Amino acid sequence: ERERERESDRSKETRRREMPNPLTDAPEDTSTAGMAAQEQGYFKVTASHAIAVHETPSLASAAVCFKQPGQVVRGEVQGEFCKLTSGEGFALVCHPTEGPALAPLSPALFKVAHKTVLVRAHATTSAKVLKIKKEGDDLLVDGHLEGWLKVHGLPSSSSRDQQDGSQDPSAAALGWVLITHQAYGKLCQHVEGEVPTFADERALEGSMDTPRSVYTGKQADPLTERLKLELAQMRTEVGEREQKTLSSTMADNYDVVRRGLMSNAGQAASGSFCVGGDPL
Repeated sequence: ERERERESDRSKETRRREMPNPLTDAPEDTSTAGMAAQEQGYFKVTASHAIAVHETPSLASAAVCFKQPGQVVRGEVQGEFCKLTSGEGFALVCHPTEGPALAPLSPALFKVAHKTVLVRAHATTSAKVLKIKKEGDDLLVDGHLEGWLKVHGLPSSSSRDQQDGSQDPSAAALGWVLITHQAYGKLCQHVEGEVPTFADERALEGSMDTPRSVYTGKQADPLTERLKLELAQMRTEVGEREQKTLSSTMADNYDVVRRGLMSNAGQAASGSFCVGGDPL
């Protein structure tokens, strides 16, 4: 009888261990939404200060550069970090104490305002035509570059392939449409959504300093837009240098305070703390 009781207890314990815990055992996400969360996309820096880009997905790793508030980057969410497509490193999506640092940037919506619009492989009128859009068609747009709109999700026929045969993610979705034509006027009309301005045709990063002509459709001076873009890039570079200088200054100040504490304690300021004559 005791043996049967022991066997019954063992069976109950085995069943208890095999039962899933609804608080800790999350079901495996096999939906397309779960897969889409891992795809590459654009993110805007929403923090009130510059955020660091680390070498590895860890706050303990070195910061290789900084991204300023309002900057837009392309990347892929991997756990708590976003891996930048540019190859610079990893940026924390949400800081444990300071809150969200990066927010997904959805494509903006445009409508074709002319009889036909040509979607080209590059942001130039001499590039190969990938697709033709008709008047009234919707266009999902990732961003803007010198009077051109980058069409969302359209693979480029000239995209480079990696050594393992897979498509280079940085070369994907590079279709471009002209906003305003000198002879035909406005080709695309903005409907809703934010439109970042990219730094170059690779469209790996940009800023929200987008000219109003992108939203209104009025033709603007290309030289003025180029100067505005260069000014925004200069502001970004200056901000990154200031952040690096501030980090270096804080490290120097910490070293001065450390040496002062050792000197006040009557210990030799040799660069390390000592306890009982033995360095830590």
